[in-house]
Amino acid sequence: MEKMIQALFNTEVEAFKGLKALQELNLTNDISVGETYILTRDEDGKVNIRSAKNESLGNGTLTGGVIGGLIGLLAGPLGFIVGLAGGMIAGSAGETLKAEGVSDYLDQISANIPDGKSVLIAHVWENWETPVDALLGPLSIDLKRFNLDEKVFVPAKTELDKLNSDIKAAENKLKEVVETEKADWETTLTNLKAKRAALEDKLRTHTAQQEKQYEEWISQSPADHSEDADKQARLENRIKEQKTRLDEIKKDR
Repeated sequence: MEKMIQALFNTEVEAFKGLKALQELNLTNDISVGETYILTRDEDGKVNIRSAKNESLGNGTLTGGVIGGLIGLLAGPLGFIVGLAGGMIAGSAGETLKAEGVSDYLDQISANIPDGKSVLIAHVWENWETPVDALLGPLSIDLKRFNLDEKVFVPAKTELDKLNSDIKAAENKLKEVVETEKADWETTLTNLKAKRAALEDKLRTHTAQQEKQYEEWISQSPADHSEDADKQARLENRIKEQKTRLDEIKKDR
């Protein structure tokens, strides 16, 4: 199942240990790992983001093009905002990444990191949670998973259906209203179509990113785990699910 993992750590060192643990699980074919980022807020409230290559991507403000792939698309109708441990509120006071147009998701996550803490964000496909729980559980102080279909893709398609319905209703209304009301309805219709176009563009971009990630996962030669029948079965099932999902999005595009 395709998920986003979000783990909170006491230190950046612990967060990188968590990242290394995920990378090792990817190498042993226990899970598939895509994009990963570590966000750290220092004691002065400044936020820094690092890629999986341990490269700093900047403090405080991000510019377009820094964040790519799926995580860069988790914004607006394609996004979900989640609080970290302690029930903090998204958008709380303090410096954020200010990643407008880059990733509202990471921007909101950065706003919720307590001073001195770090968060590991990872796009993964896992068929069972035990490997990640076993390695990240002892290191992290809060571990969350989010099903991307449930939290992102289905809501986005539902929003698109609603926009199509609203546009049709506005078009019908425009045919019925008196002349003095037409200007308002024309404005409403224009705004609705603009929202639909923006969402359709984001969905198209996301589909391309999905295809790229699935193809990368599938192309990785599956290891022979014949000595562990259960692990081999999970690996083969994961690849089968990824191929099925890839075929679905190619068919729907």
